Amino acid sequence: MTAHIICVTSGGGLPIFTRSKGCTENLSFSIIGSLNGVHMFSKSHLINLISTETQDHCVVWKEFHDSVVLIGIASGCTVDVFEKLLDSMFNAMVLVVGFDEIKQQRNVERLKRELRTCYPIIDRLLDTLDCGDSSNKHSSDLVNLVECILCPENQNIQSVLNSFTETIDTMFSCILIHGKIAVATESWWSLCPDELKLLSFLAVVENTSSSKDIPVFLPYKSPNAAFRFISVTLIPDVQLCCLCGPTPSLEEVEQFSTQSFKNLLEVLAAAGQCYPKNFPSSLQFDQGILGLLLINIPIGKYMMSRCPHQSIGKRASSGSHRLDILRSFYYQAVMDVLNNDKDKIQGNQENECGYIKKEDSLRNISMGNETYWCSEYHKCHAARIDNNILCVLYNSAIPTHAIRLLTQKTLKTFVCDKQICW
Repeated sequence: MTAHIICVTSGGGLPIFTRSKGCTENLSFSIIGSLNGVHMFSKSHLINLISTETQDHCVVWKEFHDSVVLIGIASGCTVDVFEKLLDSMFNAMVLVVGFDEIKQQRNVERLKRELRTCYPIIDRLLDTLDCGDSSNKHSSDLVNLVECILCPENQNIQSVLNSFTETIDTMFSCILIHGKIAVATESWWSLCPDELKLLSFLAVVENTSSSKDIPVFLPYKSPNAAFRFISVTLIPDVQLCCLCGPTPSLEEVEQFSTQSFKNLLEVLAAAGQCYPKNFPSSLQFDQGILGLLLINIPIGKYMMSRCPHQSIGKRASSGSHRLDILRSFYYQAVMDVLNNDKDKIQGNQENECGYIKKEDSLRNISMGNETYWCSEYHKCHAARIDNNILCVLYNSAIPTHAIRLLTQKTLKTFVCDKQICW
């Protein structure tokens, strides 16, 4: 799978940055100019050029607020998924420099320099594409959703996190384990899924020190006024993240975090043992289950597991391949059937950047309740119950008529367990 992302200014077509994945060579300047030129030509004739497809690739153009144009080229990816990915990439740009800086473009060269900070985040976003690359260590990433890990002591961790949050006089904080959210405050969960995903990526990319203190602009909540994003490493692979105002200082946050979590370090270390399974070993499921994808729709969070237990048999899928199958199933069969967000109501309130409010985008959505795939080597089934979707990868030996009951039973197990705080 290959992918190229090109960002140019809307007015003059000046290149701002290019990023790629799975490519040995960058696109030539003539190709970039041609792709931008056809978009500008269409725009001058009042035609909105959205996408085109070839047998192997799709090309997507997306202009944001008459300021920048993102052009994406990819193989093995649908247009719908790629459009969502370009939205996330623009949000990553806003996160780093703010909406006004992108909109007004007072100095393009300075904008290009400042946007280099978001390159690692954009590269991580490229991992959300359905690439079928089993060597991809981030193959559990899904577009527009934030990943979680379900730990046996999440309820206790949540209690300590709430106390710490009050101590530093903020409402936004979370605990990341292996880059996945274990617990978070209510206000943290109130942020849009894209903001949650970008903040999680920001915490784990380029960790050259044990703490970070970075100004961020939340694309939906606060695109023009910066928060301070603070990340503190409690133990290896476990990070405490929060959003603050001018106070407290980084040193104070580090001090308060040490005091608050000093008696919980062993619990956090044990919680990290849930990775890469991503849920407690105390939860037992049918031996025919090869992989799980659990999604909470209103919050936009998910948990993906590639190894509920050790599978047997020569045709058993490898762990990474299971993630690829689940992700393909979600993108191609589930996202538009059980989690369809295309039919938004008209007249929604918009913020100053033109973003639709999160709660409005979840209303009046028409969707199904179940869908499934069957192949020679495996079966996939997804069911939606209330606000949760569970996608399950089954061994092909499981009878098709039994997968509905197994999926419902498995989903009930996750939802009813109060310790994991789903």
